[in-house]
Amino acid sequence: MFLLLPGAGASSLAPGAATGSGGRWRRRLRTTSVFMVASPVACVPSSTSFRCGPPWLPRHPPALVRACLLRGLALMPLSGIGFYLGIVYGDRLSGLALGYGFTVAAVMGVVSRWVAGRSLDSGLHWRHLLAGSGLLMAAGMVQLRNVSDWPALLTGMALQGFGLGLFWPAAEIAVAQTHGPVTLGKAFTLARFCEAVGSALGVLGTAAFTMVGRPSWAFLTAAALLLALAVAALRSTGMLGCQTVSGGQAFPQRRQGSYKTLARVSGLPAVLLISIMATTIIILQQSALPLDLVRGSLGRPALDPVIGNLVVAVQLVLLMVMQLPVGRLVSRWPTSTGLRWSLWAFAGGQALMILSCLPMAPGLWLVMGAQALTAAGTAAFLPTASTACLERTPAALQGRAMAAYSECWGISAVVAPPVAGWLLEMQGHGVGLWLLLTTLCLAASRLKPGQPVSAIEQ
Repeated sequence: MFLLLPGAGASSLAPGAATGSGGRWRRRLRTTSVFMVASPVACVPSSTSFRCGPPWLPRHPPALVRACLLRGLALMPLSGIGFYLGIVYGDRLSGLALGYGFTVAAVMGVVSRWVAGRSLDSGLHWRHLLAGSGLLMAAGMVQLRNVSDWPALLTGMALQGFGLGLFWPAAEIAVAQTHGPVTLGKAFTLARFCEAVGSALGVLGTAAFTMVGRPSWAFLTAAALLLALAVAALRSTGMLGCQTVSGGQAFPQRRQGSYKTLARVSGLPAVLLISIMATTIIILQQSALPLDLVRGSLGRPALDPVIGNLVVAVQLVLLMVMQLPVGRLVSRWPTSTGLRWSLWAFAGGQALMILSCLPMAPGLWLVMGAQALTAAGTAAFLPTASTACLERTPAALQGRAMAAYSECWGISAVVAPPVAGWLLEMQGHGVGLWLLLTTLCLAASRLKPGQPVSAIEQ
């Protein structure tokens, strides 16, 4: 299994490391102790650093790597089927029906996110929530494998939405609790990179199943992967330690304040509004974009479903390639700068989608350029938003802040797909939709989230 990593959980002060002079052993112990005192986070038992990947990649704790690999495993089936639904069922169901299907999933996700937040606060370990979400989403995949009417679609999407709502708060807390000596921004960059790899592999896999004429295999494979997620999460017994998040208190924490208190946290409301706009763009890549590609738009001809799936896969492959370098670059900037640049990239991508609809324009090439800009914006936004929420929030409210950030995805998923489906059905093309998104991105880029508090409550 991929979770059995070489050296995972091995201590840097194992008996073999003590051979030689006692002074050398004491120097190493002394250096480790000094580092632990200077670090704003406490080490967890399984957070020993080890070299992961190429030389330019920093050392990452094994517990963090395993938590990130679980996210990548989940995103393989979720992204693959999420992008696939608009293509495989575009000729059976209307855009409005598909939009309502995604809305039902989003509503269920809103409910289950609050359930997950309360469960985490009451002491339930995040690995149990990951296991439960894997089982629910696997059942949803089996339901969706042969959808012929709207009720069947709604049942499958409801299962998916509820499972996904349990997954994300637990996955975010998993990274926050296992990042060890690695900075939070770089930890989330690694997590998003694993997600990008999983998403790209998932979309390429569903494209392969489409090419061989076996669409039901894609859903059954997705169900098997989600069952593997549930088993792997339950077997992650070496990831039980909790650590302080960005100078705050350890999780789980007692109820202090309320969600209303978040509105008074300086800069956090602006970060959440930017997150709603950015997540709207990302979510519509799964619903509106595939539908627009396979139906055509003004001067851009309709694409074959296989070609449409591969075009969408280009964005995910680019995201996989860009996530580490772009994420590491924006982690050096103030989070407000990273968020602003991501919105500008999103606006540029939607502007290219408008141009691709015009007659005599090189539509497919412009669509590919839009995918590149959207991938760059996504790579900049994903790790920056999580870090920005934690940086600006006092320790006693950080759990609620992550729940509120997770709800931004739910709000976008509830509102955006039906509105986008309605615009596509009403106009018969995507120009109005892409123009609206470009304008909103530029407007959101003028928000000023400000700088994080200089010292989060200790």
